[in-house]
Amino acid sequence: MRMRLGSCLAGALAVLALAQAAGAAPQKPKRAAGDVTRAQMVAEVKQVFDRADTNKDGFMSRAEFRVRMGAVLNRTPPGTAGAPTKEEAQRMLDAADAAFTAVDSNRDGKLSRAEASQRPLAAFDAMDRNHDGVLSLAEKQAAHGRRAAPVAAPR
Repeated sequence: MRMRLGSCLAGALAVLALAQAAGAAPQKPKRAAGDVTRAQMVAEVKQVFDRADTNKDGFMSRAEFRVRMGAVLNRTPPGTAGAPTKEEAQRMLDAADAAFTAVDSNRDGKLSRAEASQRPLAAFDAMDRNHDGVLSLAEKQAAHGRRAAPVAAPR
């Protein structure tokens, strides 16, 4: 299976994300399999950001970002089933580079934690239609324009 450009861009934006201090503690909503909480997303994007920030200065430079994107693209070795072609990989890197530029709001050539977290958390909040801090499978499917699969009632 080949990676699509949209998937790579979404992955690139996830790489750019990171933790942001939460305000008031949200109530714990009931969760189902496949649900993702905002806290889980914050933790995951923080982990990805910290992995990319190799010099641990609290910023992700364009060079650090490119190294991280190269690692993401090389998870499936070139020439194996599912690996992007050289042209697809270059398009993905170009899209990721454009995403970096768009997120670098102060144009200093590096991403702060606040810059990196803004878009992914805003996307989460937009998809969380009932604003309960949990992204359900149905909300994820609705955000991607797919019909939600019926959920079996608990017995």
